[in-house]
Amino acid sequence: MKTVLIILSFLTATTINAQAAYEKGMTKAFELWETKTPDEAINLFERIAKAEKENWLPFYYAAQVHIVTTFGIKDAEEIELRLKKAQNFLNEAKTFSKNNAEIMIMEAMLNTAYVAYNPSVYGPALSAKVEELYQKAKALQPKNPRAILYHAEWKMGSAKFWGKDPKAFCPEIEKAILYFEKETHDTPFYPKWGKNQVKRVQQSCQ
Repeated sequence: MKTVLIILSFLTATTINAQAAYEKGMTKAFELWETKTPDEAINLFERIAKAEKENWLPFYYAAQVHIVTTFGIKDAEEIELRLKKAQNFLNEAKTFSKNNAEIMIMEAMLNTAYVAYNPSVYGPALSAKVEELYQKAKALQPKNPRAILYHAEWKMGSAKFWGKDPKAFCPEIEKAILYFEKETHDTPFYPKWGKNQVKRVQQSCQ
């Protein structure tokens, strides 16, 4: 009995230490991103992902940093490289979490980044895919505020492109705000971003 208790105590301590290291590493990676050192953040997220093995979140965030970074870059070669790396990270994330609405939203954003950087090439090829990903995400999680907000932004952009009124999708933004307020998650570092982008998206409603 004493041996069993010793083993259980050791396993518990190991798990606690591993969790503490994970949380410390993730916190540091977010700090690196916030201090405008995205590549260092990506490298740390990737190292955490390899250590965690079956956790989709570090891969997801490594992809997100690559995707967001492309919107401030003009060099086509670097944009293509970052988006390809982001897709690889999302593919890894999907192996550990299938039918995940958050991953679908991020993949929709990845394809949106392709369209934004080269609309004449990627618009016709990827627009339907972006729409499909948002629809799937919303079917899985109808109250996911990121799915609602960024799908609305995507539809607003499409409306502007075709000379239609983007204000038709403004009620969706109000719905997203409501769901942001109600959003809660027990999993550490579970996605909860996007609320600070509401005002930017709402500019199309003015």
